Amino acid sequence: MQEILSNILLGSLAVIFGFVMLLAPDGVYLILVNLLLVVLGISSLWMIVRFFKRRNILDVVSSLFSFVIFVILSNHQSIPLHILQIIFGVYCLLNGAALFIQMVINALNNSKGKFFLFLFSLFYWILGIYLIRVDKDLKILIRAFGFYLMILGARYVNDGFACVNPLTKYEWKRKVRITFPAFLCAFFPDWALTAINHYLEAEEPFELEQKERNAKHDLSVFVHVGPVGFQKVGHICFAYKGIAYSYGNYDSDSFRLNQTLGDGVFFKVPVEYYIPNAMEAEKNTIFEYGIALNEEQREVLEAQVQEFENNSYRWYSKIEREDGYNRFDTYKEDYPSRLHYKTGAKLYKFKQGKFKTYWALGDNCALFTDRILGCLGADILSIRGIISPGTYLEWLQNEYLKKNSPIITRTLYTLHTKKDFE
Repeated sequence: MQEILSNILLGSLAVIFGFVMLLAPDGVYLILVNLLLVVLGISSLWMIVRFFKRRNILDVVSSLFSFVIFVILSNHQSIPLHILQIIFGVYCLLNGAALFIQMVINALNNSKGKFFLFLFSLFYWILGIYLIRVDKDLKILIRAFGFYLMILGARYVNDGFACVNPLTKYEWKRKVRITFPAFLCAFFPDWALTAINHYLEAEEPFELEQKERNAKHDLSVFVHVGPVGFQKVGHICFAYKGIAYSYGNYDSDSFRLNQTLGDGVFFKVPVEYYIPNAMEAEKNTIFEYGIALNEEQREVLEAQVQEFENNSYRWYSKIEREDGYNRFDTYKEDYPSRLHYKTGAKLYKFKQGKFKTYWALGDNCALFTDRILGCLGADILSIRGIISPGTYLEWLQNEYLKKNSPIITRTLYTLHTKKDFE
């Protein structure tokens, strides 16, 4: 219930604040700038006080930096909004570039969606260049953020009431879902892991509501998060009838653009081997959400899985190709080899079409899992075309809390314990 109330409260505040931004953008901006000035002033003074306690020269440098920013901002209060405009413009350009790369990938792999990707890419580029180069009335930008906050907040409020209304008629429908910006969603898994670790380290009871359901779940969705590097962004995969399916950029010989681009590879492995390996060998924490299916949904899902398998061929890791089972230390840094050696996983590459090429900001692990959940009607579609594991973690959590939701279980797997969220 605490989570549900938090969502309703967060959504209500977002709606109210967004409405105020629409009506009085100048007033909202002035309040935020003054708050920033107060924070900078207090920070500058605190660093000086701390210097006399610790005698650390870095405290003086930090204090002077905060004071300089305080002085500049006091005389030029429009600077933060100009900076925000430029940041948002650059963000739009990066989105456009990501969609353009996906368009090129689709063209090379003879996959659908090229025209719409081009249109969205062009839109983002035009908007980004406009925001960076044009110095217009910045109240437009504040009102745009206000409108976005109102829509996002209304979604949270609606989801919250759907969680407490026992008469809610639940049905997944494929539609566009307003989410937090992609760069924020990317950090959701790591934030969730930080919160979990806080409870475990404090030895406080980790209690969340548990649904009372007799139905067994057919489909599991796993969201992984690890302690370092790209592991913090998370990984998502699914399991059906005890077999885990995971898609990623696993072929090191095909890595490009700092491992964000490469040949798409998926593997199959029994869940009973996959989860222990992910925790013990890869040091991952795993959030599992169990989904109950009806007979029609099972048929649709099985057809989609069969489509994956029909459009793939067996790909062998280095340890398999070179018969290096007796020399595991030579291959232990190669993830596919390590995975195959420890779990017996079989890996596959796509012959053609979508997922033949992995792209971290396009056809990634989240889009692979989305193809499965999408055929069931999950409403996680994004108008940006970019879906991250964090986006899905937030969606799974909200859907689990709803009355009559098909997401009936959630389980936390850590290195030394497995917990139902009770």
